[in-house]
Amino acid sequence: MQEVVVKTKKEKEKFLKFRRKIYNDHPIFVDNNSFMIKQLFSNKTCFSDNKEVIPIYIEDDNFNIKCECIAVYTKELPEYIQLCFFESEKNESAAVKMLVDKVIEIGKKYNCTKLVVGLNGHVNYGLGLLNSHFHIKNSFGVSGNPSYYNDYFKELRCEEVFLNTYVWSDMDSNVNKYSGIINKANSAYSFEFLEKDKLDYYSKIYTDLNNKCFSGYRYYYNRTYKEDKEMLKEMLLFMKPDSLIFAFKDSEPVAFIFWYQDFNELVSPGEEFGIKTYIKNLFLNRKIKKGKIVEIGILEDYRKSGLAFGLMNQAYLRMKKYGIKQGESSWILEENVDSNSICKATCDDLYKRYVVYEKDI
Repeated sequence: MQEVVVKTKKEKEKFLKFRRKIYNDHPIFVDNNSFMIKQLFSNKTCFSDNKEVIPIYIEDDNFNIKCECIAVYTKELPEYIQLCFFESEKNESAAVKMLVDKVIEIGKKYNCTKLVVGLNGHVNYGLGLLNSHFHIKNSFGVSGNPSYYNDYFKELRCEEVFLNTYVWSDMDSNVNKYSGIINKANSAYSFEFLEKDKLDYYSKIYTDLNNKCFSGYRYYYNRTYKEDKEMLKEMLLFMKPDSLIFAFKDSEPVAFIFWYQDFNELVSPGEEFGIKTYIKNLFLNRKIKKGKIVEIGILEDYRKSGLAFGLMNQAYLRMKKYGIKQGESSWILEENVDSNSICKATCDDLYKRYVVYEKDI
């Protein structure tokens, strides 16, 4: 076997072809990341502006890829070398170890002290490998992977950092229990939605709130205005403008909630999310039945005010407008007590679990 650091057009095409093979072989999952990787390979994204990005694959003597990933380093998260966008065939422990060793070798050049697996450059691009394997298609924005991916990193004795998601079948009964708190929040705060013709204004608010609300959280580091504007501009091709809701107190932004429809409903298992999804969404007018709470961020001084319930209610009112009454949360670090508590209060049950792997270098 040998390692290949991907540089040429042919190697990039081979890297992407292997991803397609993996998802064809495991057709219950939707590939949410090929779209990002294609942009990365064609230099059409600012993903790598503040990062060192090194795609790698391991191939056998017949030049067949066995496993692959993208190694990422950023000075914004200096202790970690990241093993991102991992894919592998089954029963390839030796190849995976070779891949991990290569990423660790890269990390040593930057004086990293830890390897992290499952963080895709920044938490906004993905965090965690699936650790609850039901026969259910993954929702948009979270990974779907065979269970043997987890076995590889357990074999390497990596530390496990767990994440939770929550599910609801009808949020009405859940939020109605907190109508008093919600009414107080509605009186104390005003709410605004993202407006397409004011993207610069609202994307800056979004970036500033993210950087303030999540400062000190595991794996988070500051985003730039350019990164978030690019992300939101792309998401606006699919999501509703009122998917991003801001809370204001005396004209100052103090919190936000971000939700969107589960776009993976438009994608057949085994396929990748991309332009075909956009065409289906725009021209076929297919109705998406499930929603997803992606982020909720509240400045520290306002976290005990009941605003979290007010934001959840605002998001749910928007979902109902589009005929959505069921859905799930995105991943939440198990150590994030506040976010887990609000989901336990307003959702029906714990749903899928995800895991991030760490290893000391």
